[in-house]
Amino acid sequence: MTSLWLAESAPFAAPAELPAATDVAIVGGGIAGVATALHLAGHGVGVTVLEQGAISSRASGRNDGQLLLGLGEHYHRIHGQFGAERARQLWDFLRDNHAALRGALAEHGIDCGLDQSGGLRLAETGHEWTELQQAAELLAAEGKPHALVPATELGRWLPGGTGFHGALHLPGEAIVQPVDMVRGLARAATEAGASFVEQASVASIDGDSGDFTVRLGDGRSLRAAIVVHCTSTLARELDRTGMLQRTVFPFRGQVIATDPLPAAIAAQFPAYAMSSNFCYEYFRVSRRRFVIGGKRWSVPGEEVGILDDRTHNPQVTQNLLAYVHEHFPALRDTPFPAVWTGIMAGTPDGLPLVGELPGRSGTFALLAFNGYGLSFAFLAGRCLAEMIVDGASRHPSIALFAPRRFQER
Repeated sequence: MTSLWLAESAPFAAPAELPAATDVAIVGGGIAGVATALHLAGHGVGVTVLEQGAISSRASGRNDGQLLLGLGEHYHRIHGQFGAERARQLWDFLRDNHAALRGALAEHGIDCGLDQSGGLRLAETGHEWTELQQAAELLAAEGKPHALVPATELGRWLPGGTGFHGALHLPGEAIVQPVDMVRGLARAATEAGASFVEQASVASIDGDSGDFTVRLGDGRSLRAAIVVHCTSTLARELDRTGMLQRTVFPFRGQVIATDPLPAAIAAQFPAYAMSSNFCYEYFRVSRRRFVIGGKRWSVPGEEVGILDDRTHNPQVTQNLLAYVHEHFPALRDTPFPAVWTGIMAGTPDGLPLVGELPGRSGTFALLAFNGYGLSFAFLAGRCLAEMIVDGASRHPSIALFAPRRFQER
């Protein structure tokens, strides 16, 4: 049940020493916690990241490694849900996240297989093709780069695919090896002065702003002026305000993958971030392996409320294989020996929590990315660091993600 990314990535090997005190204690060592630590350390803030297991070993290392725009939703649907202005703000934030992340990877020399060939949203039905055309009309009106690909031209974009009614190409999307990326950023944060403690399970957080005590399950403790929750949905009980337990819910995603394919077959699948069925099924190639996730909607309960990422749902695997056999004939006789799951955190409006939690000064959250953590968290970590250091973030879109929006309802 270990993901391919975890199996092939070198361990982070963080020092085990726990300092007695720190300016900011971050609970959770995924992309959110690591990004926040990197940006805080860049401001000269003392920061310690506490990770229950290994850095990037949970959701950040158990996804399919896509950097998407628009929450995976087609753009006209985002307009319908949030309104035109907020939809543009959301798109701009994701675009800026990708640019900031690319800059950091280049600055720190992090080799994580980043491929910026773009994303390919494929239509499984005529209805979805109509919706892709509607999305393209809005993208064109707002001057956002894209290409609408009718079914007659799709063979040039995806030679190995069949049964699709067309596609929408978004050049701003990308794929990455997520564990190499997050651990590379963690090493950069360490060089900037951040501390990382792995195998550090937090049992409780007591005290108030300026004088928190973070107690570990093994009896150790750490004093901190500020606490940041970056735990997805895996430790909601640590938040004494109760907001995380009321607002954030878990759901499980499942991914399967082939062994390296023969070169002639692998060449039929370009290095796009690909999806179909309104982004419920998502796939890509990595080092000549075909990787696909999704189909949780096809089983009772839709894998909502599950916190177990050590097992998988055999029916989801069978449904993913049926999808592959239908749409990718070259893979019909290819085994998919790798399977893994990851736990994601959702919110009622589909947007993350970024900012101070109402009701407890000095307690912040950066989590609940609704399955799109790689698309949000690096820039969100910079914004959160600005809130802690300067009292507010400069990014114009950040108000969309304020935790207080749920308190105000």
